[in-house]
Amino acid sequence: MPSPTYHRSLQAAHSGATTLNDERSSPGTLRVTYATQHDPHDVTEWSGSIMFVRKALEQQGVRMDVLGRLQRNRVLASRILSRLSGLVRGGMNPLTDPTRTPAMAHHFARSIEQHLKARPTDVLFAPSSIPLAKVRCDVPMVFYTDATFSGLIDTYSDGRPFPKGYLEQGHALEREALQRCSLAIYSSEWAARSAVEEYGADPDRVRVVPFGANMERATEHAAVAADIATRGNDRLELLFLGVAWERKGGPKALEVARLLHDRGVPVRLRIIGCVPPVRDLPAYVEVTPFVAKSTPEGRALLTNAMRKAHFLLLPTLAECFGIVFAEASAFGVPSITHAVGGVPTAVHHDRNGLLFGLDEPASAMADRILSLFGDERAYRELALSAHAEYSERLNWRVNGARLADLLREAARRGAVHPAHPVEMAAH
Repeated sequence: MPSPTYHRSLQAAHSGATTLNDERSSPGTLRVTYATQHDPHDVTEWSGSIMFVRKALEQQGVRMDVLGRLQRNRVLASRILSRLSGLVRGGMNPLTDPTRTPAMAHHFARSIEQHLKARPTDVLFAPSSIPLAKVRCDVPMVFYTDATFSGLIDTYSDGRPFPKGYLEQGHALEREALQRCSLAIYSSEWAARSAVEEYGADPDRVRVVPFGANMERATEHAAVAADIATRGNDRLELLFLGVAWERKGGPKALEVARLLHDRGVPVRLRIIGCVPPVRDLPAYVEVTPFVAKSTPEGRALLTNAMRKAHFLLLPTLAECFGIVFAEASAFGVPSITHAVGGVPTAVHHDRNGLLFGLDEPASAMADRILSLFGDERAYRELALSAHAEYSERLNWRVNGARLADLLREAARRGAVHPAHPVEMAAH
């Protein structure tokens, strides 16, 4: 069972505080090496979070030494071989990540260790546990991510089988990264619990910092309040935003819209990001295929859609966090979703949305939506509360400061050298 220390860390995360509110580090610029397989300057990588984490820390005065796109060519070759071997054996899950192997972990480690020889740092930081599992260095290591390996397998497998060896290697690498890192930071209590309960992570070295909305500019209260006031009740605007139609709960979203329409509610369900595999969609459903968030046109389209929506209707079946919930909150748009995975950290019930159980019917969602749509005051209060949640805990200004504090804490803690680390030969 998790220790009281672990529960206190979750309570601190829930309240928006960090463990360092009363213990700031001494003045001086913190030097952080940011190591990642991705491009930390590309807004399309990992929904933009890789880039926004980097920028958030830079805005806190952290000196970021970026080591990105680790061993890119080898990763591409490994992925091709992985897919080919899957076709030959016929049983490999297409979600198998070729970077979660001892061979790749050792290659990442060599690149990082070579980099550190030439560029001293105070903390080695990664937006994933993968690059750090095999690193041997005398500086503290920290990672910040949305799930453990176990959480990813449980969340996204859809019941498809994974090779036994791949699972064994993945769990071993996850455990080793947790043993070697001074701090493991997760975006949700769900992921943090998995690290402690499933991998035996030291609760004193586990923290929770929610992801922020991946937006270049903050939304101001006055502007959001004005948008909320213009939404009116002449037509109920529902927004479904996602590329994975089934996993994001598209069929249930369609059913919710149908129930409301059948009750005589003037409704529009706007689907952005995918094309539903449904023939003869009703007239009240509008579809916009994939939108490039990296372009001004794409950002403008998404911004306008958010500003006009009454609700983000995303009854997701599996989710590690859901940055879109933070972004909806930024526009004062309450989210209607399921309490799965890390979602309850992103969406607090009756504060920036409504959480439902997976087994609750679409009619339950339709009932609550209709109740709020018909009560202008109640809807306005929930929408303004959603923006308050964004302002207080779901933006990168706040969470960048929390991350910077935790990296300073790691620098004070120093490196961790486990007595009996998990070892597995490279293949």
